[in-house]
Amino acid sequence: MRNTVLGMAVAVVVFAALALSRGGWPLLMHGLVLGGTMAVQVLPLLIAAFAVAGLITVLISQDQVSRWLGRESGLKGILLAALAGALVPGGPYVYFPLAATFLLAGAELGTVVAFVTAKNLWTLSRLPMEMALLNPEITLIRYAVTFVFPPLLGVLANALFAKRTPAIRDGIRQLQHAGDSDSQSP
Repeated sequence: MRNTVLGMAVAVVVFAALALSRGGWPLLMHGLVLGGTMAVQVLPLLIAAFAVAGLITVLISQDQVSRWLGRESGLKGILLAALAGALVPGGPYVYFPLAATFLLAGAELGTVVAFVTAKNLWTLSRLPMEMALLNPEITLIRYAVTFVFPPLLGVLANALFAKRTPAIRDGIRQLQHAGDSDSQSP
């Protein structure tokens, strides 16, 4: 997480310098105000998403996650995760914390890949808008041609990267606890 924050800080400095060179302080301040406004708008969603992820962590046992989404669940778990991805409302601030929670609770890598892929390809919450703005035929074609990808990518992830699952879980734990050591150092 420290590297991500550092990378974003560098991006802020670069874009701030660019804004100053193109429009001076007024453009820089306008950009910062817009960014702050977006942060305030997204903050309630972030808080709710992390609260849901935390509550799922304490309400759903590792046994349940392993049984439904773990290695022994096989293709059934991948299909269930893909269906969940299609049904879960919200954007990345909702589904990425859920995906991390599932993985830490014992879900197999392929089920998490199927969940995230289905969320991006099949999410039913945008179906009405997509049909209204694009046309129902285009929407149905898009769903039809992408239908196989979430399960297929879940199976491929398990086949190619299953041995990486423990290291990926450790990486998520390190990200979640990155600030712990900073707050304890003098």
